Amino acid sequence: MTKSLLAGIVLTAGAFVALADVPAKPNIVLVLADDLGWGDIGYHDGQAKTPNLDRISAEGIRFDRFYAQPICTPTRAALMTGRYSWRTGMASGVILNHLHYGLPLDETTLGQIMKSAGYATYIVGKWHLGHETPEYLPTERGFDYHYGLYTAMDHFTHEWQGALDWHRNRKPVREEGYATDLLGEDCVRIIKGHDFKKQPLFLYHPMFAVHAWNQSTPEYMAPYADVADKDRRGLLGLCAAMDYQFGQIIQALEKAGQLDNTLVLFMSDNGGNAHASADNGPLRGSKGTYYEGGLRVPAFAYWPGKIKGGRTTEALMHVTDIFPTFGKLAGAKMPAKALDGFDLSPVLFGNAETTGRMEIPFILEDSERERRGAIIDWPWKLRRTATENGPWVYELFNIADDPFEKVEGHQTGKAYPEITDRLSKRLDALKKDAPPALWKKGDGNTPKGWKPPPIIGPDQE
Repeated sequence: MTKSLLAGIVLTAGAFVALADVPAKPNIVLVLADDLGWGDIGYHDGQAKTPNLDRISAEGIRFDRFYAQPICTPTRAALMTGRYSWRTGMASGVILNHLHYGLPLDETTLGQIMKSAGYATYIVGKWHLGHETPEYLPTERGFDYHYGLYTAMDHFTHEWQGALDWHRNRKPVREEGYATDLLGEDCVRIIKGHDFKKQPLFLYHPMFAVHAWNQSTPEYMAPYADVADKDRRGLLGLCAAMDYQFGQIIQALEKAGQLDNTLVLFMSDNGGNAHASADNGPLRGSKGTYYEGGLRVPAFAYWPGKIKGGRTTEALMHVTDIFPTFGKLAGAKMPAKALDGFDLSPVLFGNAETTGRMEIPFILEDSERERRGAIIDWPWKLRRTATENGPWVYELFNIADDPFEKVEGHQTGKAYPEITDRLSKRLDALKKDAPPALWKKGDGNTPKGWKPPPIIGPDQE
C-alpha cells in the first residue's frame, strides 16, 4: 500500500469522526469578495481596516494556502462546478457584456445540487457566468432567487457603458443606492425573513466590492482621509464597505438564532488588481498573473462550536474544493462528471493538516499559445509563458521555501531541469482534456461600433 493511499484512508476516517457531531443540512453562507488583495484584509497587516473580517476569521480557521484562478469568470466557473475551469472551456477571459457564451449547460452547478438537497438557494451579487439568454442566468442554474448584476457596472448608477445591469429575478431594477450596501442589506433581509424550520438556507453572496473604479462613499472613505492617492482611498473605502456588510450578515445570523447552525466561508475570487491600487502584500504579481499575487487569496471558514477557532492552516486548497465540501454537508447527490475538488471536512472539523491535495493545475486555453499555464505540484510551482514571437519561458519556484517568489524563477528552472520538464509535460498531458476555449475575443476589446442594449441580459422592462 502506498504512502499516499494510506494517507487518504487516514484522512477519510478522520473526516467521518469529525463529521459525527456536525448537524445534518446546516445553513451555508458563502461570501465571495471581488478582487480583494492579499494585503487588503486587516489580518494580513495591510493598510485596510477590516475589523469584522479580522474578528470572525480569528474565531474560525484561516486558510493560508487557498488558491483561485487569476481572474473572476474562471474562478466562478470552478466554484460553481467543482471542476477546473479549463475542463469547461472557461479558463481564459471574463464574460464582458458584448460576449455571447456562458457556463456550459451540461455542467451541474453548486446551486443545483444544493437545491436538490432541499435547500432554499439564493444568490445576491455578481454572477458573471453568462447573461445573454435566459438559460445561462442563475435562476435557471439552481438558484431560487437572484438580486444583483450579471457582469460589471458603476457602483452608484448600476450601469455599464450606458446599459443597466441591475436585476431581481430576471426583472430590471432601477433604484438609487451604493451597490455594496444594497446587496448586503438584501442578504440581511433574506436571513431575517427565512423560515429556517422549513428549509435550510444556502446564501451565495458574490460581492461586487472591491472591484472596479475605486468608487466608495464619503462615510466609508472617512478613516482614510489622509491617504493622498484618490484611487487608493476609494479602494480602501470599498474594503470598509465590504467589511461592514459582512459584519451585518453575521449579526443577522446571530439575531435569527442560526449562527451555531451555519457554516460561513469567505474568500476572494482572485488577487488584487495592481492597476486599481490594490495591495497584495508580500506576494509577487497581481490579478491576471500566475504569480502568487494573482492566485493565492484571503479565505477563511467560521462555524461556532463546530470549527475550532484560532487556527491557521497551510493545507493546500483550491476553489474547486468548495463544491464537494458543501455537497457532503448538505447530503447532496454529486453530479455524474468527475470533480476536481477535495472535501475540506478533515481540515475544517478534524485535526488534519491536509486534505490530500498536492496538485493544482492552472491551464490557460489559447489557440495560439496553447502551452501557457501554471501548475503547483507541492512544493514546486511551474509558470510557463511565452514572449511575443519568442521562446517559451519557464519559471520554477519552491513555494514552501520561497512563498513570495523572490528567488529568480528562471534560474531555479535551469537548476532543476528534470522538475521543470516533468511539470511541463504534466501540463501538456492535462491540456489534452481541455475543450476549445469559449472566449473567442481573446483581447477582450469591445467590437468597433458595438453598442450595448439598454439592459444587459434578456430582462425586459
